[in-house]
Amino acid sequence: MIDPISAISIASSGITVTTSPDYLLDVLTASYVLLTLALAIIAFRSLRQTQASLDLTRQQIELNKQQSQEASIASERHSQATIEAVNKQIAVSEQQAREALHNEHKPIIIPVTGPDPTTQHLLPGNLGKQPFSIGIRNKGAGVAMNAFSIVGVKGFPDILCSSTTKILIQGDERPATFDFGTKFIYPENMFEGVPVFPQGVFGFLRLMVTYGDIFNNKYFVVYDYSEEFGWRQVNEIKRVQKRLDELVIKKG
Repeated sequence: MIDPISAISIASSGITVTTSPDYLLDVLTASYVLLTLALAIIAFRSLRQTQASLDLTRQQIELNKQQSQEASIASERHSQATIEAVNKQIAVSEQQAREALHNEHKPIIIPVTGPDPTTQHLLPGNLGKQPFSIGIRNKGAGVAMNAFSIVGVKGFPDILCSSTTKILIQGDERPATFDFGTKFIYPENMFEGVPVFPQGVFGFLRLMVTYGDIFNNKYFVVYDYSEEFGWRQVNEIKRVQKRLDELVIKKG
């Protein structure tokens, strides 16, 4: 039978074993490890969440940047289109103003007399070498510069040119003189797509006239003449790049 004092001694000895410093250290170590692990897990999850948040923020920044660039490009294109539209409108307005100014000072050359002294020597079978003249007048508001005329006579193979160029002010009338003794040619007997010689049954003489204005525009007009009806305008007055006197070639 165990002595009570011995039993108390044994029990006391057991309590001392369970509460020894090594045991407490192990418990604290385990607790620390568990706490560290828990903190590590929490930190890892927090890091992942932070990384995901950073990725989302970065994506949002890139999206905002792309949208900003697209908006900037669209705005620039719109601004450029607006500027181009304004420039075109300015160019159109300037052209309209220029055209109005040119038309206001546009010379208009018309023939006012038939071949002088007579048309009989110009008829087929009666063609000779006698010079003749045609009266031309400037009916426009502007000055006609370097007015030059050529004549094609039906049945006569050569082109006749006026002896000189002329400057005609508004209302001015001058004779354009033609000489059968001096003959000229043009490539394919055409000028601006119009035959030099009269076509069809109306008219036996064709008069072509070119002239300039003070703005350096060059104009071209054609008239046919017949004894029955006099002068008839063949084409509308139009602008050309070259005058007749700049292209004529002397024959022979």
